[in-house]
Amino acid sequence: MDPDSCGSGAQRRSGVALGDPSVSRSVCLAIRFELETDRITPPLRSWDRRESRPKGGAYNLSVRLRVGSWRSLRGNLPSGDWSACVCLRLQKFMMSAMTHPLDQIDPLAEFRDQFYLPPGKVYFDGNSLGLLCRPAERAVLAAVEEWKTLAIEGWTAGEADWFHLTERIAAQLGRMVQAPADSITLTGSTTLHLHQMLATLYRRDDSRPDILIDSSAFPTDRYAVASFLRNQGRDPAQHLREVATDDAGLLNEADIVAGFRQGVQLAILPSVVFTTGQLLDLARVTTGAAECDVRLCWDCSHSVGVVPLNLSQLQPDAAIWCTYKYLNGGPGSVAAMYLHPRWHELPPGLAGWFGAEKSRQFRMEPELVPAAGAGRLQLGTPHVLSLAALRGALEMVEAAGVPRLRQKSLQLTGYLRDRLQRRLPAAGFVWATPAADERRGGHLALRHPRARSLSLALRARGFVPDFREPDLLRMAPSPLYSRFADCDDLVEAIGQILADKSELPGLSETLVT
Repeated sequence: MDPDSCGSGAQRRSGVALGDPSVSRSVCLAIRFELETDRITPPLRSWDRRESRPKGGAYNLSVRLRVGSWRSLRGNLPSGDWSACVCLRLQKFMMSAMTHPLDQIDPLAEFRDQFYLPPGKVYFDGNSLGLLCRPAERAVLAAVEEWKTLAIEGWTAGEADWFHLTERIAAQLGRMVQAPADSITLTGSTTLHLHQMLATLYRRDDSRPDILIDSSAFPTDRYAVASFLRNQGRDPAQHLREVATDDAGLLNEADIVAGFRQGVQLAILPSVVFTTGQLLDLARVTTGAAECDVRLCWDCSHSVGVVPLNLSQLQPDAAIWCTYKYLNGGPGSVAAMYLHPRWHELPPGLAGWFGAEKSRQFRMEPELVPAAGAGRLQLGTPHVLSLAALRGALEMVEAAGVPRLRQKSLQLTGYLRDRLQRRLPAAGFVWATPAADERRGGHLALRHPRARSLSLALRARGFVPDFREPDLLRMAPSPLYSRFADCDDLVEAIGQILADKSELPGLSETLVT
């Protein structure tokens, strides 16, 4: 089949007639296609192979071609049958990489170039670990240079001033979540912050001894609350309460508020559920907690940076969140926590020397004089290199603006959902994520009996989603670096994998999926 004879509909989906030499002459095309290894016959006028053979006898190539015309491109490829599949793939990936209409008008498209995209990969796992951006890299290198040239003086010298680095980043985060800078601090991991909030906010003389979590809580929340209760001499089996999900695996706010009335004094709840991507009605739950005199700590790990938050308006008692997902702070980056100003005079449940009032810290006094505000919740010496990366990454988020990030995130997840439903209506998927914009966070989750194998097969093809037990495939297009074209390619890959069931691997011992 001569590619010049492909149907006009197929030819012109991107607005370019591939068989027209006047259009294709001396044009640089970004093309991704799959051919058997023995069908690649260089040399082309110029080409650059981006990927190697993933498995079997097929190469998955990203090729940059400079051609004089369609017929000269054909002349450099193997002779033989020209299938419609090759022609359509060539045309499809031209459109996908260069002319997707939504990518063309994306006001955030410029931010993609600021990120290091994994070579040969299409990344949909920013809800687990965000990618490295160039401002973060520069900030880390600058901190290393300060360490090299200033040594101990980096704590107090000039722009370095590591001594106040935490407070500067707290101000950045305060602008992002609309909270006073002195109500935010950073000192360790999310789990450590959860322990700090439990120790600080729990009332040991309260007649209501119970702590409420949700039944789908992230494991660290459950572990931390159970260990805290044991340290209080209380049995978690009796005093760790759970609010159950419904038959669809979703939380109901009415059930949560009802749970506040059952001997509960403190609640740890997710703003966005890490499995399903469900976004809770934060205002309704926070109001319900206040009416029941229940102190509420939101875990905002899956919302900060992708869902607008106004903590000053919302007024929870506390909030904690990691910074390596949508904030792109790097693996294990220092987490953040918010403490409402009404609790700024409480003594820290866990105390450390960096929680001291700054002007007195180096007096090394035997009794702690706590810092003002949330700063009193700091513990040990700040993680300067990790904080440097976070500070650089936050510049990107601030420049884009969380409202714009939210708008694009909703567009991406809505588009991906629609494409999956249209392309694969009988694939056996069950949506775990609510469809309504106001009910979903930054990722999509769907259930499938072979979700784990599907995740691994996608990774073998160069796509990076993730899997959560027992049957969830999660996909998180990041508004800072993902494209609508990427969503098209992901849907097409899922369809091809399901059509060729032999490609689905068996269970793997891979820990990170």
